[in-house]
Amino acid sequence: MTSWTISEMTPAEQAQTFALVERCFNEYVRCDLTDAGVTEFFRAAREMIFESPSNHFLLVARADDMIVGMCDVGDFHHIRLFFVESSFHRRGIGRALITASERRCLNHHSAEMVMDVNSSLFAEPVYTRLGFAGTDGVQEVNGIRFVPMKKKLVP
Repeated sequence: MTSWTISEMTPAEQAQTFALVERCFNEYVRCDLTDAGVTEFFRAAREMIFESPSNHFLLVARADDMIVGMCDVGDFHHIRLFFVESSFHRRGIGRALITASERRCLNHHSAEMVMDVNSSLFAEPVYTRLGFAGTDGVQEVNGIRFVPMKKKLVP
């Protein structure tokens, strides 16, 4: 089994991180979005990865010299992007990314808080295994279908 590490994405890793998002999105999420939703998703993903807004952080999982997972969190509570390379599923990488993100959010808030996500239909069972619960049924905004989910975090 290949070992992996998690840390902040560096500017030199932006293109590789975006390529991971693109591959995973096309494999698992694209089928549930309209054409307008696909356009909106990639617009937002490019902004988060390449423009690095000040109100977010982006963690990546690395195996050797390859980005194999990523998690982008905005405003220290909202998961914006979360993907793991399909060949690295079921190795604990996704759980480790979420756990590291939760820790960072709790350190920022230093109090009980709620982390939320607008989960893709594919990822809903993954988030459920990670302790998130749906707060409403399937929604659609700008052609993107998702399930709103939340998880209470306690320091």
